[in-house]
Amino acid sequence: MKRVGNSIKGILGGFVLLLIGIILLWWNEGNNVRNIKTTNEMSKVYVDVSSEKVEATNEGKLVATHGKLINTQVMTDETFNVTIETPVLERIVEIYQWEEDSSTDDDGDTTYSYKKVWSSDIIDSGNFHQGGHDNPGVKPYEDQKWTSTDVKVGAFDLSTKQIDMLSTDGKYNDFNLDTITALGYKVEGLYVTNSDNLSSPKIGDVRISFLYNNSTEVSVLAVQSGNSFIDFTSEAGKNVNRVMDGSHNGQDMINVIVKENNMIKWILRAAGILLLALGFGTILKPLSAVTSYVPLVGNVVGAAVGLVSFLLALALGFVIIAIAWIRFRPLLGIGLLVAVVAIIVLLKIRSKKAGEAKTE
Repeated sequence: MKRVGNSIKGILGGFVLLLIGIILLWWNEGNNVRNIKTTNEMSKVYVDVSSEKVEATNEGKLVATHGKLINTQVMTDETFNVTIETPVLERIVEIYQWEEDSSTDDDGDTTYSYKKVWSSDIIDSGNFHQGGHDNPGVKPYEDQKWTSTDVKVGAFDLSTKQIDMLSTDGKYNDFNLDTITALGYKVEGLYVTNSDNLSSPKIGDVRISFLYNNSTEVSVLAVQSGNSFIDFTSEAGKNVNRVMDGSHNGQDMINVIVKENNMIKWILRAAGILLLALGFGTILKPLSAVTSYVPLVGNVVGAAVGLVSFLLALALGFVIIAIAWIRFRPLLGIGLLVAVVAIIVLLKIRSKKAGEAKTE
């Protein structure tokens, strides 16, 4: 009966999951509408400009420009004697550590498993449920980032915020072996490490890598302010300020933003419906728990509960999205509700006809 008792206790958690899923779906639809309004507005008002000269007539306008990335400053990590002319340099410090995973069975019993991972965050093994998996308590060096204060795209100065947006795709490998050896480390590939063998590391081993910006040309989409840039704030209240590698016009950059927004929209929709399904599954779990003691019946009921939970999640998810659309996009929302009602009516008609055919 422990299995039944645990499943009943979990019903409250099921309602919590439903609430979180509902809130997430509602917020996501509203945010999506604001994103759509923002990108539509940007497409109408942006101006493609040359980066070779700052035109005062574009002051305060949303501008798109591209050009050669110019930086004359050298970034240096004095500890490891890493020096390179780049707008951005990052030090990433990772430690090989234990990580705990858990799983709970139908009886409510939780088991814990442990795997070894590289992580730049200290994993607190003091909270582990089983001993014998001790992690280091501190990092020998912290992650760090160095950024230039003078970076240009043509005649424009990138703002501090934009410099921080620059990619760090370059991997540094020109290490000073004397400095590394004096620190008690060695170089293995792209890493500075104290490990005897990075292919077979031990718990507590450290590996340190350095990333830097190696862009030659970048594109900017932001509001022109003097010879620099500030955020664009749309009428929908969204802020936009983008720096992208390569040469792109304004519409190209807006299209990238649209694709990113669409990807996030669908990820959050899926996450919301998954939360609803988990919520319904938790609420209905006592049904499968009660019948689980009869093997065949328990399996059938368990599968049915899973299917019903998924269908209920889809139905509730569509209703929430439709209501949100009525709130944020009335015409589309009403159209979706009409489509849902039409599907339900058709299913009922088909079901009724199938029943009449059987009686004949």
